[in-house]
Amino acid sequence: MSAAENVSEALTLLMHYCRIVNESVRLKLAPQPDGMLVDSSFSGIARPRIRQNAEFQLAVVVQAIREFTGLNVCPTRVACAHGRTTDVKEFERFFGCPVEFAASSDQIGFSNETLALPLITEDPHLLETLRPFCEVAARARNTTHGTMRAAVENEIQRLLPHGRARAEIVAKALAVSSRTLTRRLAEEGTNFAEVVDGLRRSLAAQYLHESSFTLAQIGWLLGYEGPTSFHHAFKRWTGRSPSLARSETRLLAPG
Repeated sequence: MSAAENVSEALTLLMHYCRIVNESVRLKLAPQPDGMLVDSSFSGIARPRIRQNAEFQLAVVVQAIREFTGLNVCPTRVACAHGRTTDVKEFERFFGCPVEFAASSDQIGFSNETLALPLITEDPHLLETLRPFCEVAARARNTTHGTMRAAVENEIQRLLPHGRARAEIVAKALAVSSRTLTRRLAEEGTNFAEVVDGLRRSLAAQYLHESSFTLAQIGWLLGYEGPTSFHHAFKRWTGRSPSLARSETRLLAPG
């Protein structure tokens, strides 16, 4: 990236070669009339396990561009697919723009003016030397496939708050039939209901640490019709109520 001519070329190189560093990362560049969106996703890893990774990745891209240009570049848009209610102002201070959480995907937007900025680190000879090696390395990592469970979990988390986490909807989003979805999950030793239940339990533990979420809000985020349904599910998972679990969490938190 640092050897590129401008920000636009740097982002194109990042999209092509990011798998050399991290095989699970998938980047897409979406040109817009007023600039470009960098759409980021992870293959084979469920979103609840990588919230910090996703946030860090967006920050690294912006910080790299700032260093390559020598300017305090600010994106036009920053969005994360997971929810967050704490430290949002700190994120906005760093990025220099509003940051949306619980969005449809992870995205960074850059204006046409930013894309045209020249890099003070430009080195066409270095880029020409490195490109053949990068091509070989990228092709070697181009066959990475994630598990069906991870792909299903990512879709379920997006659909849960809307009460639409159903097998047929997830199958359609993943471009497979419901029968294929069931078969592939069975091959991995699970089924759709187990994936939903396990993801809800994992998310519940995370949301209980977010002090600004009420129990009713957590129940909604998990796709339950009301707090009572969430209460019964949590007690089935842990043997105690969500309110008691939250109290225990606060007692164990460092003072």
